[in-house]
Amino acid sequence: MKKRLLQLSAVVFLVVLLGATALAQVGPAARVFVPEFELKTADNGTIKLSDLRGNVVVLNFWASWCYWCKYEMPELQELYEELQETGEAQIYLVNYVDGEYETVETGAAWLAENGITIPNLVDDGTVVNGIFQIPGYPTTVVIDAEGYLVDFAVGATTKDTLLKMIRRVK
Repeated sequence: MKKRLLQLSAVVFLVVLLGATALAQVGPAARVFVPEFELKTADNGTIKLSDLRGNVVVLNFWASWCYWCKYEMPELQELYEELQETGEAQIYLVNYVDGEYETVETGAAWLAENGITIPNLVDDGTVVNGIFQIPGYPTTVVIDAEGYLVDFAVGATTKDTLLKMIRRVK
């Protein structure tokens, strides 16, 4: 309950700070610098945000128990394959693993069973709750090549919407 209240407060603060239209998107004039973070990869490596500088980065926060996360995943896979060819952006899944509702194994198993090959990063809550204060799943954020949060979508999104978000920051 306390964690939910803190998350809700963060969202309200963000809406007040960026204006009422922030729930639809954050425009380039409202860029917010994303602090450095590091996440584990499926093969126990790590990826730092600074390693990705120079590229537009799309992070999709998801969980295997989330209906809407699973609903949007086929389009995210299509987008991933397209971005592999065009190089317009890099896309990563960020799986919040709390050890109770979601584990590394449950997330990896769901992705494998459904043919999802997007790189899956594992977060213990540091990035989900500490940096982005994600209000719900799925949430997708777009970070520009300089490391600024420039757009986001709370709830299920589409390949076309994400492509528009990516191309606005190019």
